[in-house]
Amino acid sequence: MGGWGRQFFNISPSGKILPCHAAETITGLEFESVRGDHSIAWIWQHSEAFNRYRGTAWMPEPCKSCEFREIDFGGCRCQAFALSGDAGNTDPACTLSPLHEQIFRQAATEAAAGNNRLIYRNFAGGTPETGGDHGA
Repeated sequence: MGGWGRQFFNISPSGKILPCHAAETITGLEFESVRGDHSIAWIWQHSEAFNRYRGTAWMPEPCKSCEFREIDFGGCRCQAFALSGDAGNTDPACTLSPLHEQIFRQAATEAAAGNNRLIYRNFAGGTPETGGDHGA
């Protein structure tokens, strides 16, 4: 995506200005709203949420010394949060991440055991095993 808050932003249906479409999945970050006290320009330039992972100064190793740090900017912050529990970690999808092998070994083990079903949304509130109308 070209780095957190470097090229574009999204405005959620509730009016929050986000550095990417999934940024609200990262707990602990507060995103300003277009309905709030600040202009979009101020939010883009000065808000803590936009500046937290912008650029390269925030990066841990191995990102900080990686030759690709200004190309991938440490990878996806939302994915890092989803897979490691910390948006400040190196994206585990990167082969240089200390968590890469652990995350992918776990995924391979689950897939081999038949636990590779992704449930993105379940509008009925049940599980596929218990049924439900799934939004029908």
